[in-house]
Amino acid sequence: MLGRTFARFKKHKKNETPAAASAKSKSDGASVGQLAKILSASGRISLASLRKMAREDNAEAFVRFVQRPVLVGSAVRTGIISSKSAVASEELNSTQIFEPSKSMGSSISASESLKHAVYPLVKGEYPATPRGSFYIGRINGNDMIMPDYAISKRHAIIDIEDGSYYVRDAGSTNGTKINGSRLGKKRVKLKDKDVLGFARYEFTFLYPKSLYIMLREVKG
Repeated sequence: MLGRTFARFKKHKKNETPAAASAKSKSDGASVGQLAKILSASGRISLASLRKMAREDNAEAFVRFVQRPVLVGSAVRTGIISSKSAVASEELNSTQIFEPSKSMGSSISASESLKHAVYPLVKGEYPATPRGSFYIGRINGNDMIMPDYAISKRHAIIDIEDGSYYVRDAGSTNGTKINGSRLGKKRVKLKDKDVLGFARYEFTFLYPKSLYIMLREVKG
């Protein structure tokens, strides 16, 4: 489906008239709108389709289509998950506490399934969150949904302002990290290739050009 969408986008670009080109600033969000239509219910996009697109088209076309940065799954920390109290019945729907392993050798576990988790910072067709912010959490109603009890119902928020991206923790149980350092109450501006940690999960923040390079380099 993504391939067909991108094919239509390329055809439109090829047949674009000078008048249409002059109106480009008004239609820059068109491909973002197309992306919104092909996101999964959890906000993910098909890695296989993105990889195919990156290998068949040049960087400029790829970047123009994707437009927004993405979060790409990179690692899962090993550790223990436990409830906040001994009253199990009250904890069934609560966020669980994650205690990372103290052993450096086993603190990071590569996950093939997580590497296929690509979340564009694009809202779905019918978002339930405010414009200009991208919500990350465990339950429906977030833009990026991670159904894991180590993730809080509303875990973190990425604000988008004037083309820049800022991450802040949303009062999560297990915290949000950037490049290994836990966020305090202040938000932090994101840079290309920053590593974000949500509980036991780590994601790399990539701008479209870096995503393109990564996809071109990945074998298989």
